[in-house]
Amino acid sequence: MAYQINYFTGSLLVRCDQNQEDLTKKLPENNSQIVFNPSAPNILHIDLNSCFASVEQQANPLLRNKPVAVVHSDAPYGCILAPSVEAKLWGIKTGMNLAEGKKLCPWLIAREADPPKYREVHAKFARLLNDYSDHVISKSIDEFVFSLPSKFNPAEVSKDIKSRIKSEIGDYLRVSIGVSTNQILAKLASGLHKPDGFDIIDKNNFLEVYQTIKLQDFCGINIRNEARLHRVGIFTVPQFYSTSIQTLTSVFESVLGRYWYTRLRGYEIDDVQFARRSFGQSYVLPRPMQETEWRPILAKLVAKAARRLRAAGFSASGIHLYLRYTDHTSWHSGHNTSNLFYDDASLLTSALNLYSNRVTSKPVGRRVKKIAFTCFGLGEDNGQLSCLRDLVKQKSLVSSLDKINDKWGEYSVTYGSMLGSKNHVRDAIAFGK
Repeated sequence: MAYQINYFTGSLLVRCDQNQEDLTKKLPENNSQIVFNPSAPNILHIDLNSCFASVEQQANPLLRNKPVAVVHSDAPYGCILAPSVEAKLWGIKTGMNLAEGKKLCPWLIAREADPPKYREVHAKFARLLNDYSDHVISKSIDEFVFSLPSKFNPAEVSKDIKSRIKSEIGDYLRVSIGVSTNQILAKLASGLHKPDGFDIIDKNNFLEVYQTIKLQDFCGINIRNEARLHRVGIFTVPQFYSTSIQTLTSVFESVLGRYWYTRLRGYEIDDVQFARRSFGQSYVLPRPMQETEWRPILAKLVAKAARRLRAAGFSASGIHLYLRYTDHTSWHSGHNTSNLFYDDASLLTSALNLYSNRVTSKPVGRRVKKIAFTCFGLGEDNGQLSCLRDLVKQKSLVSSLDKINDKWGEYSVTYGSMLGSKNHVRDAIAFGK
């Protein structure tokens, strides 16, 4: 086993050094079936139901038992990050804009996201779960997974966890817990009876469960993958389970078919943490803006992404910029360079040059309603010097600015390019790590 820190949450991650490819080498090459994993289920997946909305309802009792939507922006086209359990009953889903949500539920209560509050609850969950396992993995802000030592009963532990959450963290918070022999099926089990559910998938009931769910209920089977399965006559989960390795490999055109064959039979194949590929920030403007208005906001997006980039010890050689206009059209472009950038000024200059050089037309009056900035082509900072720039001086300046902002609060010291962005691009939490 090897360990690493999840810089998003500060939680301990554990990864298995065994190569994924090796885990499937013992699978049969012919059409013979291997049996479902006979081991006792000991993988627990814990999902905080309607995380952001539930935390808001916990903090403010007046919001309880009411349809609440946590949004990044209370603009009509602001994205709904988390509907409460009550809001979901009206058909409101994550990803809708606020206007769509209020059409479904006119008395929907919108609350702007408060990330520090959610991180505090996340940290409390992590500390509580560490009492049950030494290897708790934070899958996202609202999901944890860990393996339970064999001497413990999963049902009794789950009951104890739910009780402690209500007494130690918040009486209005509800979690769904799934137990199985691998992470994919444990996550599936956690979603069978939300909210406040508890389910086990093991050798005794897996076929029964498979008969009640859809292909897209599996994490990792999206519309495109489902269409691939349909093309070879696989329309149900029992059919998916009964399909041979050869057919699944053909369907997915990769070793992914063998992985799914393994997952469906309860064997672990996903205990691996993958490297970070990019850092990005996006923002829905509170109102449509012209270029002179949104440029300071872009500077702030770049600054936030650059801070995260530096905190993780990376520099970036590529940047991508996306703009969505009020007429429902969009523009996006990206480029890679031979240099590695880590400071706000260099990344912003690169983004503005990209926009100036690639935009073919800038009609007067065309307004932007969403901006997204991404830096990619990550490389670790190896301290290499340049004969063209005084990198030692530049890094010292950037490091000093970061330390000041760490001590006195974000944006205590900023570049002039951000003037006019004070009330924009507030703190936010990504859906994944």
